[in-house]
Amino acid sequence: MEKPLSVKPIAELSPLDRAVIAGSIAVTLFLFTQLLMFGYGRDQGIYAMVADTMLRGGAPYRDAWDFKPPGIFIVYAISRGIFGPAQWGIRVLEVIGLAAMCAALVRLGQRFIRRTAAGFLAAALAVTVHTQLDFWHTAQPESFGGMLTVFALVLAAPAAWEALPKRTALIGAGVLFGMAGLLKPPLAGGGAILGLWLFARIWGEKAEGNKKVRVIAAIQPSLWILLGGALPFVVCGLWFLKKGALGELYQVLFVFTPHYTKLGWEGSTFGRMFFWGFTEWLQAYCSAMSIGLLLGLGFGAESADKKWLALFLGIVGIHLVGVVMQAKFFPYHWGATWPVTAVIAAFGYEKLRLRLEKWGRAGSLAFGLTLLIVGLGRSATKDTEESFFKRTLKRVLVAQGGFKDTDTLDRLATVADVNAGENRAVAMFLRDKVPADRPIFVWGFEPVIYDLSGRKPASRFLYNVPQRVAWSKAPMRETLLKDLAQNPPAAVVVEHNDLIPMVTGDAIDSAGTLFDFWDFLCVSPKVQAGDHNCRHGRLPRKRAHPIGLVLNQAIAATLALRSTGSGLVARHGTPLPVAARKSEKRGASGSLHGVLWPRRPGRKRETGEPGAWHVLIT
Repeated sequence: MEKPLSVKPIAELSPLDRAVIAGSIAVTLFLFTQLLMFGYGRDQGIYAMVADTMLRGGAPYRDAWDFKPPGIFIVYAISRGIFGPAQWGIRVLEVIGLAAMCAALVRLGQRFIRRTAAGFLAAALAVTVHTQLDFWHTAQPESFGGMLTVFALVLAAPAAWEALPKRTALIGAGVLFGMAGLLKPPLAGGGAILGLWLFARIWGEKAEGNKKVRVIAAIQPSLWILLGGALPFVVCGLWFLKKGALGELYQVLFVFTPHYTKLGWEGSTFGRMFFWGFTEWLQAYCSAMSIGLLLGLGFGAESADKKWLALFLGIVGIHLVGVVMQAKFFPYHWGATWPVTAVIAAFGYEKLRLRLEKWGRAGSLAFGLTLLIVGLGRSATKDTEESFFKRTLKRVLVAQGGFKDTDTLDRLATVADVNAGENRAVAMFLRDKVPADRPIFVWGFEPVIYDLSGRKPASRFLYNVPQRVAWSKAPMRETLLKDLAQNPPAAVVVEHNDLIPMVTGDAIDSAGTLFDFWDFLCVSPKVQAGDHNCRHGRLPRKRAHPIGLVLNQAIAATLALRSTGSGLVARHGTPLPVAARKSEKRGASGSLHGVLWPRRPGRKRETGEPGAWHVLIT
């Protein structure tokens, strides 16, 4: 067995190592301040509302519907339980987790790369790419799963890493990998890779002796990891069983989700998708990470390094397979992979430092310039109109102004078909018009409106994807109608321009699907019993089924909105605009009254602009 190399105390480190440590700490702390200013993306709004339901005694999937694994709801429930409903709460919890992960990465750098400065550099790299993913792609299941993966590796790597970990450490590592699996199932595969890696090591070290004894000795670590990994799943299953929601968990994760995953595989092969995923991981995100990986590959590894590199690359590989199987390649899908990758990249930079330190001060200067240049290269920020550096500068200016510029913060949280400013405006309108004890219903993909308005959802369906996708549309609509009949909403909010083909499988927005929903109402026996006149969606004069009335009004307002080209708030007592009345010739209900939704002065709506809403006060 090789003798482990000792790690020098910080006081005995070279000036270059001290500079790397100081720079890494400074960069990390600054990025933490940026992360604390991130708002919610669409996904974070979903997780927050499911967590709110859990804190009120409900269960995911049965009382608040989503198709993500349950682990992320637990994380958000912890955040809301400690910090309340403010959006910064999950960011504080995220920063705490990242800070602990940074300490763990320093420990891994000391144990594997055998250099304290390399561990600090790995931590800075991991936090850099994490923050560059920006508001939408952070505070995701993979974000917290990456932290748990790093903690598991620290637990399973003894101080003299060439020695084998103890039984309790292996069980603990298994528990952490299992918890990561509750956040995203492929992340539990890290435990399997660790077990295989330990099996190979023990089998090689016990080359002599009885074969049966070798097998038993080599397989024991995997069994302890498996035992620990199963515990979180067992506890979670028992909790759902106690809540009476085990059937709903099965239906969502094993019936609905496979169809959703299948969308990304149409017309593709595994080989093609795997190659796409590999190239994304290697070069499509943070340039500092990519160059570190290439440096490690170019300089090569010694025999002692090859052992741990095999473990880390194996975990990256199982993560890569998980991303490919999802077939969406959203940036946050890589969130758990970057901390592990950061250790490998730091190893590459350490190899470069060893070459440059022979040049004395000139070499130290060259190493520092290299880190600066690669840090200014490609960032991991995706889908935004402005670069990561411009967005960072805007957040700094907002902080200097005492966080009073909410318009800028809303624009920084606006991307694709999500408009944070319009979401906030609609939520404030609902606060003003809807009593606090009355529920509302959002027909769209923005559950954050429930959270911002402080109004409870009238249905378990926080967003309408299950009613829009082909494979679940009919039964999910039946369930939705039952929810709304039992808990009639005081207001209905309809979203426009939320086109998400990667999720729904078509290019129709929420407002457009209302017409299809009306056809469903006409053939639904339970709703038909409410005496609808379904011709052209026109309401009869006599009182109709209340849910049909609400949706019929939403259809009429949608026609009006398309005619006027601006957002609309529909409510009783005010005549419709002239352009909107013309839509009645196409079958819109004459019983609907409304007024134009005021937009900010100087803002001109373009076709397809996100955030167009209308609200119906029922």
